[in-house]
Amino acid sequence: MSQEAIDQFLAWLQADKDRLLLVGGLPLSELVAHAAAHGFIFTVEELKARQALVHLLEGT
Repeated sequence: MSQEAIDQFLAWLQADKDRLLLVGGLPLSELVAHAAAHGFIFTVEELKARQALVHLLEGT
């Protein structure tokens, strides 16, 4: 469920440039808190795992 919540949160952010700009410089803990305030529930660890997977797949 958390990966789905991350996907939904990313789609929600991408739908509005102002929302995306608002969270652009936030530390992960604040980003996760912001997501939770809008109903997207996942942990910092889950988000870090997602980032690691993306980096692995992209070779970066």
